[in-house]
Amino acid sequence: MDNTRYEVTVAENEQLNYPLLIDGNTSDGAQHYCFYLECNAVLVVELLVMRSDVHLTIECILRGQGADARIIGAYGLHTSNKVQIYTRQHHQAAHTRSTLMMKGVVYDSAQAYYHGTIRVEKDAYGSDASQENKNMLMSNSARAVSEPCLEVLTNDVRCFHGSASGRCDAEQLFYCATRGIDEKKARQLLLRAFFAELFVSETLNDKLSVLIE
Repeated sequence: MDNTRYEVTVAENEQLNYPLLIDGNTSDGAQHYCFYLECNAVLVVELLVMRSDVHLTIECILRGQGADARIIGAYGLHTSNKVQIYTRQHHQAAHTRSTLMMKGVVYDSAQAYYHGTIRVEKDAYGSDASQENKNMLMSNSARAVSEPCLEVLTNDVRCFHGSASGRCDAEQLFYCATRGIDEKKARQLLLRAFFAELFVSETLNDKLSVLIE
């Protein structure tokens, strides 16, 4: 398996948007992205994984005061795709902020595994961190595992994490049926709502729309 590592530094007071698309046209294997944020740096990572087998790691190391990292991700898996995603929000400096939202739709016998860690060091007081992972399972054979982890070494922080996996809501599907909407169309509508306004990147939003059709 190929193992590729990328390192990016976001300089003091710099803002960086980093869109990342992994699809069937990109090579499978292990990919590791490590972002270093200096004082008052702002980073937005937008990730879309489509129909791929990949082992992906994303690290955001907030080492300057006032640094702000946002990770927004989505994955759509089909047939027997297997995806492993690891994220790490590492607060090393005071008054830093990180948010993560990862959403996935899993079809057929595909499998998704997500492990996310928030670590706040002793000197990173006043930090604010959140992490959410949500999955929609579209078949009885689809699988999604979510493992959030908090490592907080100081008290003056605000940290939150959560995860949820499930199927399309039966009551919502029934409501659509009473309005003359067939089940396939109803599921598409629910997925559109699930992923609504997720990305800033128009390119990734267009790709995501194709994915759930």
